[in-house]
Amino acid sequence: MNRDMFNEKKKLSNIDTPDTSWAEDVSFKSLEKKIKESKKASEKAFLSLDGKEEKEIAKKMAKRNAEKVAERVAKRKRNYEESAPAKAATKEKEKKSKRRFFIFLAIWSVVLLSVIGVLLYRFYFFLGDYEKVYQASLPYHVMDDFFEMFDPLDFDSIYASVSDKPEINEFETGENVENYYSKLLEGKEIAYVEAAESTDKNPVYHITADNYIVGQVNLVQTDEKRKYDLPVYRVDSFDMYSDAEFSVNIQAYTDCEVYVNDIKVSPEYVTRLDLNKEKHFDGFCELPLKKYYQISGFFEKPSIKVKNSYGQEITPTLNNNTGVYETPISAPKEIEEEMKAFATEAVHTYAQVVCREVNDSALDKIFTKNNMIVSEIKSNSGNLKYFPNHTTESTEDKIIEFIPYSSEAFYCEIEHTQHMLIYGVRPRDVVTDARFYYFKENGEWKVCAMVF
Repeated sequence: MNRDMFNEKKKLSNIDTPDTSWAEDVSFKSLEKKIKESKKASEKAFLSLDGKEEKEIAKKMAKRNAEKVAERVAKRKRNYEESAPAKAATKEKEKKSKRRFFIFLAIWSVVLLSVIGVLLYRFYFFLGDYEKVYQASLPYHVMDDFFEMFDPLDFDSIYASVSDKPEINEFETGENVENYYSKLLEGKEIAYVEAAESTDKNPVYHITADNYIVGQVNLVQTDEKRKYDLPVYRVDSFDMYSDAEFSVNIQAYTDCEVYVNDIKVSPEYVTRLDLNKEKHFDGFCELPLKKYYQISGFFEKPSIKVKNSYGQEITPTLNNNTGVYETPISAPKEIEEEMKAFATEAVHTYAQVVCREVNDSALDKIFTKNNMIVSEIKSNSGNLKYFPNHTTESTEDKIIEFIPYSSEAFYCEIEHTQHMLIYGVRPRDVVTDARFYYFKENGEWKVCAMVF
């Protein structure tokens, strides 16, 4: 057998088991058609070979292959016919299974959507509740409540809320501090702002008036917790700006009582005693001395009154040059009138003696007993007396200065003018400037000293 024939046989042997997988998916008629076509193809292939022996072998092989294919097809046909009812039942089961699946899927979807809806609702409710609690936990809400006393201004509450009350001297009360706060805040735009040093744990806020800081509020986290473990804040301290800017310096006398805001001032506030005495009263009486008070720490300008030895209430006058409230010396009106009347009478007598209108013995009535001034006037009468020939037409008195030192001593300067006619024809005004010091001797006023 030559090589070509061997190769041809090999080819034929390869078609011994033809691929019949297509028979599973086609109808029986198409299978029979395929079988016939396969036989014809096999016969045609073997007829093309040279030699009788090869043709017979090819025919046998083709026949055998065809029988095998036919047997397989018949078997598959039988299997198909036998399995047809089962397949139908299986399809019915599959349809029912699909229906059940879709019903289950629909139910499951409804349940899932319901669960998702409930969860979304609860989550939405949680977010709303959390936001509400979170907002309530912010420290500025505490400040909003605290700030209510500033709008409108409630100075009683403001003063009561101050943690470290300002130091008040014994002449003022909390009402004075409230009045101070009133001047500090009224008519201004009041607000609060968070301070630069503020922290989450210790928030700090400034109270401002027209953008000027006038107070500070310190908050602190408490040990309490809100829902969701959010913090709770409270006011830890509140301080208001305060400056006791007023102070007073008062000059009074040792026989006087000083009152500040209707409260008697004790000697502990005396800073200085003026020991300079009026020397003209030496040997006659002790005059009250000047004493100086100094009091500081006032939130408001205080009222000052002085009660003298006569029980009179006197309002000191502020000396703008020294800044001292000076207490004038005064006496009851009737006593002052009595003093001035005697001073006028004494000056008249002195002027008449000098002008030779009366005898110098008249001086004994107005001067203290054994006064050296009287002796000097009498011994120097030639130098002191003048105008022997005149007529006093009228007199005029003007009080230049009057100081009632006490109920026993005073000073009075009187300008006494005598309108004269010299030798009866020539008019002339003679002015006597009498500066006398008076002392009450044995219940009567007398001149104890004079200044020329």
